[in-house]
Amino acid sequence: MRSVVRFVALMMKAAMAAMAAAPRLVWDGARWVARAVTAPPPAVAAAQAEAMSEIEAAAREDAAAQVKPALTPAAVHEAWGRAAVAHLAPLPGQVPAATACLDEAAKRYLDRLSPEQALKLASLEARHIGAHLLGDRRLGGLPRPLTVAEWQAEEKERLAAAAGSRLRPDAEPQRGRREASHRPARAFAIA
Repeated sequence: MRSVVRFVALMMKAAMAAMAAAPRLVWDGARWVARAVTAPPPAVAAAQAEAMSEIEAAAREDAAAQVKPALTPAAVHEAWGRAAVAHLAPLPGQVPAATACLDEAAKRYLDRLSPEQALKLASLEARHIGAHLLGDRRLGGLPRPLTVAEWQAEEKERLAAAAGSRLRPDAEPQRGRREASHRPARAFAIA
């Protein structure tokens, strides 16, 4: 009796495996497609798993390369100080990236310093210069750096003054719209 039960069990197992491995007709958009319902064969599954692990490892490496370490205030002060010294005393062949971290307000402040003040500032440690430019630490004997709001106000005033004094390209005085529109062009002027 056991052999009959074992035989029937093996036959059912084989039939189930055959049905599971047989492709099924699946409606795919506009047509019927035969697809296997079971998982891919073990060799294909292993190759797919290996390929996915390689792709994920490459993605992790790319993500790790793009993540920048968080800067501490001391590192920011140091970077600003080095950039300020590079702005005050540029070296021949210096790349523009050396002063890239400085904003326009800091560059204008550094440009307004007298030579004695610039020399005094450049003689200090880079971290102290950066802290002074960022407003975290005042340095005696040097003017206070501009805040962003002060720089914006000065920039607006400068641009307004430049726009008000600008002459027309043809150097004629500006006339009202009516006068200008009824004036004949030079090409039609009677000689």
